Amino acid sequence: MIVWDKRYSVGVEKLDQQHQMFFSLINKLEDLTTHDTFLDELPRLLNEIVEYATLHFKSEEDLLTKINYPDLANHHAEHENIKKDIYMECKRVIEREPTAMDVMWLYNYMNNWIKHHILEVDMMYVEAFKDE
Repeated sequence: MIVWDKRYSVGVEKLDQQHQMFFSLINKLEDLTTHDTFLDELPRLLNEIVEYATLHFKSEEDLLTKINYPDLANHHAEHENIKKDIYMECKRVIEREPTAMDVMWLYNYMNNWIKHHILEVDMMYVEAFKDE
């Protein structure tokens, strides 16, 4: 289970709340593996994760645009790659009659992705918000 703590904070309440929501959605993947009905619930949850990624990335980019973040083009490109990767991984898992092990693989993939994205990519804009 991914647990939110202050090291993931980018110092912008709206974005921190959205990141926490991502943690919650990803944690639901792990929880899903304990349900006998996970195959019925998985498509809805994966769709929710993909849709939330799109909403969050747009929200984050809108805020970065407002502060004239100089590396916005690269940040946007990173978001586009992530959306594509998440979609493809979700699609791959759904198309193969997934087992609980497949869902755990996806959980680990997204767990690693979100931690890396926040700690390595999003932390690059923290100072730009402090200057505002």
